[in-house]
Amino acid sequence: MGVPTNKKFIEQLVQDGRIKTKAVTDAFFKIDRINFVPDDLKDETYLDVPIPILSGMTTSQPSTIAFMLEKLRPRKGERVLEIGTGSGYLTALLAALVGSRGEVFSVEYFPELKNFAEFNLRRYDFRNITLLTGDGKTGLPQKAPFDKIVSSAEVKEIPRAWEGQLKIGGSLLTPINSKIVLAKKVAKDKFDAEFFSAFSFVPLL
Repeated sequence: MGVPTNKKFIEQLVQDGRIKTKAVTDAFFKIDRINFVPDDLKDETYLDVPIPILSGMTTSQPSTIAFMLEKLRPRKGERVLEIGTGSGYLTALLAALVGSRGEVFSVEYFPELKNFAEFNLRRYDFRNITLLTGDGKTGLPQKAPFDKIVSSAEVKEIPRAWEGQLKIGGSLLTPINSKIVLAKKVAKDKFDAEFFSAFSFVPLL
């Protein structure tokens, strides 16, 4: 049986060491996962598990999202590109983290998922989010460069388009072959990468 409120659920994730920093903690408190879960699965909202959404996709479990955000470290005023909008849950967390001076651009492959996320995000008054439908592998060249790029879908290798659209000094986080990779751009065409194991994601389409 799930924990009955977002507040208690997040407090448990903090207690378990899944959420570590104040910025990420504050973002999770602001964004209630129940607003991003299909109606017939609301009972699973406050379980730390992936939840099926539309088009055969799932929302990642909150502890995995927390891990990704703690590694990516989005900051106030930054411009972030998200690949794979899904339910819009991570989109909302990113928007909370970058604040009103920052921007989040999110590209979703499935139009029905983009519409689902758009509906979910209406519950919040974010004015720093732009949702688009398209091929995430090409990134978003017309809005580049970005401070951070994050993908919720697994790739076999980091697309060159993402590398080129990231600012020098910026960070890119994506699943590759059941690992999460954090790549920091230290110079043009030069990255320092860290690898973290034991994760499962849907493939990027």
